[in-house]
Amino acid sequence: MDIGDVTRAGLTSVARLGRRLGLPVDDLRVLSSRGNLLVHLAPAPVLARAVTLTAATRADPAAWVAREIGVSAWAASRGGPVAQPTTLVDPGPHDADGLVVGLMEFRAGTPGRAEGRELGEALAALHAATADYPGELPWLAPAHEQVGDALRTAAAWLPAATTGALRAHHQRVLADLDGAGSAPVVLHGDAHAGNLLRSGNGWFWVDLEETSLGPPEWDLAVLDDPVAIEAYRARTGLVVADLAPFRAARELEGAVWLQVMARQFPARYRQAADERLAALLGRAQRARRRPRRSRRS
Repeated sequence: MDIGDVTRAGLTSVARLGRRLGLPVDDLRVLSSRGNLLVHLAPAPVLARAVTLTAATRADPAAWVAREIGVSAWAASRGGPVAQPTTLVDPGPHDADGLVVGLMEFRAGTPGRAEGRELGEALAALHAATADYPGELPWLAPAHEQVGDALRTAAAWLPAATTGALRAHHQRVLADLDGAGSAPVVLHGDAHAGNLLRSGNGWFWVDLEETSLGPPEWDLAVLDDPVAIEAYRARTGLVVADLAPFRAARELEGAVWLQVMARQFPARYRQAADERLAALLGRAQRARRRPRRSRRS
């Protein structure tokens, strides 16, 4: 099966779901087909997010989609810069022929990519809008669940020595995160510039499926932009803690995710996956040789 097969199968499942819910399905428009399949059910303002390749990295994909829907709805109700779940039908998560699908509001984007100041200010606005979220959220799901679940999947084909090294590095990364950072917020989880879009009403965040509780430094490490971090600090007054442990965790998350993607579609992902893994293991080996320092030092 290639990516075209995945896209076609996903479209068939989205069409069946849309038909069942009374949504238009005669003009399905694929916006992206990478980790997830994104489909606009034109002309309705509904975007279907079907979990395709990413499902292999998560033990319970529906739980991630449910968290995205819950947090997005809460943030939107408080005026946050976010695409909300659709209000036309039940947003889900739905089971569509075995695919987990969430239904979000579709907004037509305008050209342009957010830069430092816009990113930092939009992230500060999102964190403010998700304050006091009443739902249950896990702690740092990208670092804990995402890495752990993906490693369990990848262990089926990675050499035992590689799996062991990655698991040991994961434990070290989690230990370094313990107690790191500022007071927790509701995180976006994957707050890079590609997930901040612009419509006629301004910038808005999408793809909150990695949302969880954690220090804001996680999202700032994902942004990894000094101008964005300064804009966030200016808006919130936060004294930003050391981002190094969060960057290390994000690097591990990306490397393991790529291994699972490369197993499914090597032509697209294999070279990048192998390069990222080699670089990660090299840095992890060097880090093990250095003495651990107390955060009090």
